[in-house]
Amino acid sequence: MIQIFVMAYIHNGNNEKTSAKKKFLQNQSTLNDDEIDLNRQSTNVTLLHKKDTLLHGIKLILVIFGLCCSVFLVSLDNSVVSTALPRIVSDFNGLNQFALVVISYIITEISFQPMYGKLSDIFGPKISLIIYRAVAGIGGGGILSLVIIIISEIVSIKDQGKFQGLVALCYTISSIAGPLVGGALTDYVSWRWCFLINLPTGAIAMIIIIFLLHLPKPTGSLFDKFKRIDIIGTIIMMPSTVCILLSLNWGGSVYAWNSPVIIVLLCVGILGYIIFGLVENYIVIEPIVPPNLFKNLNVVSCFILNFFMGAAFFSYIFYIPFYFQVVKADSATQSGLDFFPYLLTVSIFVTLSGQLFSRTDKISFRSVFIFASLMAIIGSGLITMWNENTEYIELIVCMIINGVGIGLPLQSVILCVQCLTEHKDIASATTLSFCFRNIGTVFGISISGTAFNNKLIQLLNTLNLPSYFSTQSVYTIQSLPSDTRTLVIDAYILAFRIIFELIMLFTVLLFITSMFVGNVKPKHK
Repeated sequence: MIQIFVMAYIHNGNNEKTSAKKKFLQNQSTLNDDEIDLNRQSTNVTLLHKKDTLLHGIKLILVIFGLCCSVFLVSLDNSVVSTALPRIVSDFNGLNQFALVVISYIITEISFQPMYGKLSDIFGPKISLIIYRAVAGIGGGGILSLVIIIISEIVSIKDQGKFQGLVALCYTISSIAGPLVGGALTDYVSWRWCFLINLPTGAIAMIIIIFLLHLPKPTGSLFDKFKRIDIIGTIIMMPSTVCILLSLNWGGSVYAWNSPVIIVLLCVGILGYIIFGLVENYIVIEPIVPPNLFKNLNVVSCFILNFFMGAAFFSYIFYIPFYFQVVKADSATQSGLDFFPYLLTVSIFVTLSGQLFSRTDKISFRSVFIFASLMAIIGSGLITMWNENTEYIELIVCMIINGVGIGLPLQSVILCVQCLTEHKDIASATTLSFCFRNIGTVFGISISGTAFNNKLIQLLNTLNLPSYFSTQSVYTIQSLPSDTRTLVIDAYILAFRIIFELIMLFTVLLFITSMFVGNVKPKHK
């Protein structure tokens, strides 16, 4: 979020390119100096390049399958621990670190994510995807972005919505399977297997991509390609991002918000982003974050939309199964089954939105975003009213309504960004869009986790609890006497309600942001 305002502010007063950038562009251009001819020729080159990379028939099906396998793994990494996590943190007596366990993986993704789009341009998306799959901890943030970038290269503009919807369906199916598989492994084998099950699928994905995906390799020697990497920007951006994210996670839980640690982290992070914006705008020839993206209000609005979607969607993925295990006394497996209707609804409407925008160019993205955000507000408002007496059919209805609101824009916002940007910026814009979603995820889970812990501790301190009860493990709740157990569960319900109210706020902000997206419609040619 800070980066948006920094870049937008810088661009208000920057109408001239630096001499270094001018020299670079002059050396790279061999076309006519006339601007109109240059634009025409560039368009023709882009169209020819596009035709050369299109795939058809069985080869397209196999490549899409391989890409979907990669996306499946990314989603599984994020969701498989959602039902296992209460058991994991309870085994280590670390329930207050629930949010930190969730976001530690995502912080690594975000730290590297903005540079993936530029590396895709320099080295090619195929090579980048193989490397990121091989190094899953760092590569997780790049795989989903690169899959969408590759799809924009191998299918026609008209069909992009359909195939991106298919990838999004794979993502949400994995999100459905993750809690179920994680719960089953936790209950019947060991939660440690949650971190090993992605190896076979990863091998299949890599074999298909290596042997069947053939994209034109970017020109230039390896040394020339390395020279194009924005090393300065990357060095500044990565620690700045980590500082901001750690301050959001630690504030109010590990350290007080006014503690020196949090203040220093925030100041270093904000100052780092200001310097990063200046460097990207005035010094670097090929910035990892193209500043021109932040001059387009529609693109910026889509970035912010993705931020709030990440905050809402992934907070539900981790906290609703947690709610079921505490309030409904579900096992890890049962909590995954109870959460199934929500993820199924999201997956269905992700697919429907992709089909909708691939079949017609008459409906604007904005109208879908506004309708979806209203549904999300209604659903999240109903979820705030959950208690121990809420019937399961009521839980399902609430989750379905909210799932419609989250599912419709989950992938279509990426398609909207791609329709708003030039072909040369699609890789960076796609990567940035996913980056904002991940930042929103960390923000949502961190803020929700802090509010939950503070409220729960405050309520439990008012109760006369036996010495064997531990606030760091959910499994000691069932060993309490009946009357005491009811009071403890009531305290948990009130603490969960704080989370659900925050998520409802995110959906309201989602609606407000949707109003700023222009009358953008999908491109079919």
